[in-house]
Amino acid sequence: MKRRDFLRAASVPAAAATASAAAGTGAAQETEGGTDTGTATGTSTGTPMGTGTSTGTGTGTSGGSGGGGGPTVTVTVGPGGSLVFEPGTSEPLQIAPGTTVKFVWDSDNHNIVVSSQPEGANWQGTPGGEAKLYNTGYTYTHTFETLGTYEYYCAPHQSAGMVGTIEVVENPNAGGGGGKKELHSFGVPIHAHWVGAATILAILVTVIFTFYVLKYGESPHTGTGRNG
Repeated sequence: MKRRDFLRAASVPAAAATASAAAGTGAAQETEGGTDTGTATGTSTGTPMGTGTSTGTGTGTSGGSGGGGGPTVTVTVGPGGSLVFEPGTSEPLQIAPGTTVKFVWDSDNHNIVVSSQPEGANWQGTPGGEAKLYNTGYTYTHTFETLGTYEYYCAPHQSAGMVGTIEVVENPNAGGGGGKKELHSFGVPIHAHWVGAATILAILVTVIFTFYVLKYGESPHTGTGRNG
């Protein structure tokens, strides 16, 4: 009995130790699984962040290259079959530095050949020189940075007057572009000119009336008073 009791008592700690060992092994497996999950989560989070950074950089570069900075002005090449640049032939096109001019072909067999430009400018005209012609729908752009006058022409139609002029100035809206000016373009309302004209007319009438009085004497009323 004592031996049996002793063996039975000894088996209880052994069982407890075995259970504890099993529990410890289970705990270790859960921790390991947690580590894997954490690693996977960290990797997963890091990858989208990397993708976001890449997308942001690409968008910024695209926006910067497409900005240009200045305005865009359109010049029609051969509008309706006419041998002109519009605007540019009848009177110079004035633009500010940094303006992009977009030439749009409205008829066939035209090109742009640069005849003169300011020193330091690098305008080359349409690709291919005088021998290369372009047809309806073609577009060509150039950004003008250097101040001064640019003159150009269409090679096959230069003798017919298809020439153009672009003037790059600091203040293109300040006037001086040539051509006829309307009264309101001087910055004064039209009715003010009529007021000025009426004032001049009043002065002329006064001068004529004074001359008439001095030449032909006093008024009839004055004369009547003297005779009475």
